[in-house]
Amino acid sequence: MIADPAVFDDEHLPRRLLHREAAVDHLSRAWEPALGGDQAHDVLIHGPPGVGKTALTRHCLKKLTGHAAVQTAHVRCLGKTSAGVVRSVLHDLPGSDPSVNVPREDLCIQLQERVTSPVIVVLDEADGLPSTDALDRLIDVDKLSVVVICHDPDEWLSRLGGRLRRRLSFAEFGLDRYSVDELADILEARANLGLPSESVTRGQLETIADEVAGVARNGIQALRQAALRAEELQHDRITGEDVSESFERAKRHIRELNLDSLPFHHQLLYELIRMGDGLEAGELHNQYEDVANEAYHGHEQTPISERARRMKLSKLESYELIEVEGENRHRTYKVCDRRIESTVLTRLLKPPEKCN
Repeated sequence: MIADPAVFDDEHLPRRLLHREAAVDHLSRAWEPALGGDQAHDVLIHGPPGVGKTALTRHCLKKLTGHAAVQTAHVRCLGKTSAGVVRSVLHDLPGSDPSVNVPREDLCIQLQERVTSPVIVVLDEADGLPSTDALDRLIDVDKLSVVVICHDPDEWLSRLGGRLRRRLSFAEFGLDRYSVDELADILEARANLGLPSESVTRGQLETIADEVAGVARNGIQALRQAALRAEELQHDRITGEDVSESFERAKRHIRELNLDSLPFHHQLLYELIRMGDGLEAGELHNQYEDVANEAYHGHEQTPISERARRMKLSKLESYELIEVEGENRHRTYKVCDRRIESTVLTRLLKPPEKCN
């Protein structure tokens, strides 16, 4: 049934971004100075998960680098320190990678020396940065500009000093969810590339678009799951039942992808909650501290503070991996789907013993 599975991957980049023309124009104007060899303007892109913020950025950078000698770096910020961000930028730029023990100040000096022409750095999932220090370091580099991608612009901007806020205010814009018709157009384009002709109807695509409330990623994965189910049951075409069953399958698949994409800290907290089958905040933090030495042994990362853990828990909640009830120390954490396990940690941790 699926002729080209890659069409439904998150990494797939269509030649044309349907219904994002205004956003493409916005980014093009912000980056126009780079066409003449000057520093581009900084950009802040915000919006809910799954609406295409990263895809928009990648699409526009591909167009830009096809017309100008602009270097780019893409940093996924979750779990990264300030030094880790700078090291990731250096990794993406021409030149040798710095060794892991190079101090942050030396990394910043290397970055200053290496950037001699326009460079655009994408800080994806910037909400996950523990501080804005990395951003401070990047904007001090001549000819380097940044694209900050986040979910909550007010929360992000509230963390910045006046100088950073002014730089990011030039090209700040948000992406909304698609309308049913818009998302159906996007799904139709994917179906034309990845599925046999006439295997899905426009009405079914509109049903998917409506059910996922205009979130492109969810819609694309639902279409994939409907096609996979049709293939499993040897249907010639996608049926209404295939569509109906696709949503829970897609939700689970997206949660698995989300968990796999998260750094070690998040996965450890997730597994403690999953194996505890619901933990109060105090229990969770106690269990974390009990297993931390063993869990982090031989790992490049080290245990984090309770405050930092709360930030990771917020990310797990925003990814719909856990549910949270109550307030403060009376909060209770529970995973949304116990069938989803961390492939990194299942062999390391043992379920806590239950009292008789």
